[in-house]
Amino acid sequence: MVLLRRQELAVNVEFYALWAEDADEADPGESPDPVEEGLLLSADRHLCIGTGGHTHQAAFVTEVWDEEPPQADVGAWEGSADAEWYCRSGEVMLWSYGGPSEPAIELGRSDTWWRVRVQVAGRRRVRELAQQEVPVGVERFLLQFWPA
Repeated sequence: MVLLRRQELAVNVEFYALWAEDADEADPGESPDPVEEGLLLSADRHLCIGTGGHTHQAAFVTEVWDEEPPQADVGAWEGSADAEWYCRSGEVMLWSYGGPSEPAIELGRSDTWWRVRVQVAGRRRVRELAQQEVPVGVERFLLQFWPA
């Protein structure tokens, strides 16, 4: 197994809402509702990600692999979830209600079904802090993609 690409992103989260969609989506349609239970939901062209804080900036590491990667150290993460998702363009944008975060996540392959794993740390802490301030980098995500 080979790690093909790795990116680090700072993503603004508003009203607990965070989702991924194809970067060339001509008609993004309705913004999805925030994930209320669980961590990851693949639905209606969106990959919805559950967050712990109302308004904050989350730290993301994204990885693209040629096949399923090993699970990261379970003790370092509060939660983990997997889903399957189709990306037409090979580029993914992370969104919240305020708009997309830059830059796009480069998958390197178009017209592909992907397995996606998300792992998160800092959910509980960001929930507490976001009630009094706008935390930066407290909630951390590892988002891994590999061909289905």
